[in-house]
Amino acid sequence: MSIRKIDNIDEEIYDVVIIGAGISGSNAAYELKKKSKNIKILVLEAKDRVGGRTQTIDVKCANNKTSRWDIGGQWVSDSQENVTRLMKELNIQTYRQFDDGLKLLEANGNISIYNSSVPCSSLWSWIDMQLYMWRTNRDLKKISTIHPFSDRKLANTLDLSNAKDYFYSKSVTPTVRSIFTSNMRTIYGLELEQVNALFGLMYLKAGGGNVEAITYSDEGCAQEKRVRGGTQQISQKCLAYVQKVSTTPENMTKILLNEAVLEIIQSEENDDEPVTIITNNTLTDSKSQFRARKVISTIPVNQYINIKFTPELPYYKRNFFKFFQVGNYIKFLVTYKNHFWRAKGLSGEGTYDGSVKWVNEERFKEAYKNEINKLNFNRKMPTFGAVNEVFDGTNEEGEPALIGFIAADTALEWADQSLELRCKEVIEDLARMYGDEARDYVEYVEKNWAYEPYNGGCPCFNIVSSGVMKDYSRATREPFINVHFGGTESATVWQGYMDGAVESGERVANEVLYALYRHDPTIKIDYEKTYYHHKELIQKMNELDAKRSNNKFLSYSKFLVKTSVVLGASYYLAKRFNLNARIKLPKFF
Repeated sequence: MSIRKIDNIDEEIYDVVIIGAGISGSNAAYELKKKSKNIKILVLEAKDRVGGRTQTIDVKCANNKTSRWDIGGQWVSDSQENVTRLMKELNIQTYRQFDDGLKLLEANGNISIYNSSVPCSSLWSWIDMQLYMWRTNRDLKKISTIHPFSDRKLANTLDLSNAKDYFYSKSVTPTVRSIFTSNMRTIYGLELEQVNALFGLMYLKAGGGNVEAITYSDEGCAQEKRVRGGTQQISQKCLAYVQKVSTTPENMTKILLNEAVLEIIQSEENDDEPVTIITNNTLTDSKSQFRARKVISTIPVNQYINIKFTPELPYYKRNFFKFFQVGNYIKFLVTYKNHFWRAKGLSGEGTYDGSVKWVNEERFKEAYKNEINKLNFNRKMPTFGAVNEVFDGTNEEGEPALIGFIAADTALEWADQSLELRCKEVIEDLARMYGDEARDYVEYVEKNWAYEPYNGGCPCFNIVSSGVMKDYSRATREPFINVHFGGTESATVWQGYMDGAVESGERVANEVLYALYRHDPTIKIDYEKTYYHHKELIQKMNELDAKRSNNKFLSYSKFLVKTSVVLGASYYLAKRFNLNARIKLPKFF
């Protein structure tokens, strides 16, 4: 029982309380209502909006107009089956990410132009890039996203290493290392040396199964398409459907914003007893109490530290959540009067390794001339250029824009600078790559996801410690009494992406349906999508791995026995018949 003073008590006992109204939580509600319209749902969201890591905003553009852009997650792909299917059901349309034309690469201080999917500036770097991808993809085939330790030998090696050591072992040229380091900063939001190598490869495996799928904008790859009207509407339309089919008090659905969960109280002795959820309203600071038969939590893993569980979360979960670190990510959008880059035959796609920056000591001091003499002035001049990657950001209305990312340590350095200096650096980085026209922009907007309440960063959460991945599946997916865990970090496909959020929402919805209604023949449950089924698969994988190990041991044992028999027999015969071994060497010896 909570010792907090409760201001509001909801007497209703809901079938399911869903914590988090991002894509994962919204799709969980949608999936539940699709399969059982009589189910009673309460959705609790701490923010003042739904959508999680998706957010669509109005931005000034050409001709004194405003139009809409995504300042969070924005890309989908036909290879991402879960989000593609969901958007089709919700009647959400897509359009192709523009990538026609030449692409640009700034590496080691030099700008190069290329027209292939692979950003390389010479034949040798192209060959090295092909070898790097082939070697990495070969290892990806051995990794399971359901059970990262299915290949124990490879997993143990990777789990004790970091992603930088791994990727650097697959390439030799400075250009290729510079390219994939910049790409991976945008993918993970962290520096490669911070990321556990096994986690890093599992993340790539989940993202299409190969390096190309997660880094390119080609057909079937991660940056293939954009969403008409923005991606935030995925959550909005899921919840609109849920409310539409909830027509009576018996099958009601409530969606409450600004309700941050403080406590989750369960019974260890009786799992039929309802779960109690205590929340704090972020506007009024009032405490409310709700009850439910089951709870689905889809919040980012770094937020569990803010929730008191009674009984406590199992140690393997609490301990594992400590090893997650969210990426550092600033997304920017610059609108223009025209597509000047397209007129030059450029696609708008550019990769920077941060080796060149506009700001120098003189410009830095000028930017802070009114603060530089203050005793508390503690800003440091950045050591990297701000931009990591840029893409053509033109929206479905044809409004010209470039979008880009400041990620990993680059984001940490530049987040401490003023908005004015950060904007100036970005614009100068763009001008260096695309020409002087980049300085004639309409509006610059950005979002530092590290400052997003109840989120704390983007694009994903990474494992940053070595030797801890053995509990990954259990920690992120295994239910705890009546609490089920979703969110894109728990996905087995396209983890960290919107598709992974959809998949995880569907998984936890089916887990709850199985727990509540597995004996009801009128409710269709996809058992294969649940963690219960995953657990069975993991057991089989472990048995197969043990069998392989035993077979190898038996093979070695048989070899040793046969060798011993042959050597023993040879020794016996030599002693029995007084034989001496003679070797006849060729004459030239």
